[in-house]
Amino acid sequence: MPIAVSIKGNSFRLSPDFALYWQDLQWLIIADAHFSKETHFRKHGIAIPAAILQEDLRRVDVLIRTYSPQRVVFLGDMFHSENNPGIDAFAKWRNGNNMPIDLVIGNHDILDRSRYADLNIDIHEDKIIANNIVLAHDDLSDIPEGHYLLHGHIHPCIRLAGKAKQSMRLPCFWFGKEKGVLPSFGTFTGGHAITPNKTDQVFAIADAQIVRIN
Repeated sequence: MPIAVSIKGNSFRLSPDFALYWQDLQWLIIADAHFSKETHFRKHGIAIPAAILQEDLRRVDVLIRTYSPQRVVFLGDMFHSENNPGIDAFAKWRNGNNMPIDLVIGNHDILDRSRYADLNIDIHEDKIIANNIVLAHDDLSDIPEGHYLLHGHIHPCIRLAGKAKQSMRLPCFWFGKEKGVLPSFGTFTGGHAITPNKTDQVFAIADAQIVRIN
């Protein structure tokens, strides 16, 4: 089940489907989808299953049906790399819906700007600001005073240790005093182990559930 959090007077819901729903604006926020990454690797001779993109797009469809957002905002790295057949598959999916889509450009978003226009995606070079919230791909140093930053890029995971030296890493939402980081949405992405402060809030994703980590 989703968990509600409040940031700067705004209400958000953390989804175990690796997304954030901004209730006040009715925006669905997704970070680091890396659509077509598997196609990029297959192009270079690495045998990655072709169904990954379709599964990730299905997950987006489920989120849209669940929350009925006014728009979907991608916090960078929507596509993994240069134009490839996977992006053509995304274009076919895009033809089946008219949901407004915004993209804050990330380091992997290197398509020609005209390609995004063809896909009916509105692009933002570095950030979107609304209701004292800044949405970006990566950490930013120029956040207006009184604002809170939400970004992606680092694919945060929390390492949990148990008895007998057992441990596991789980993708997570990570909220500090002035900024928060979303988990990577894409199935075919890695994770970076974080070291949160004692005052930070961390919510791990495990078995399709959100678990708060003290």
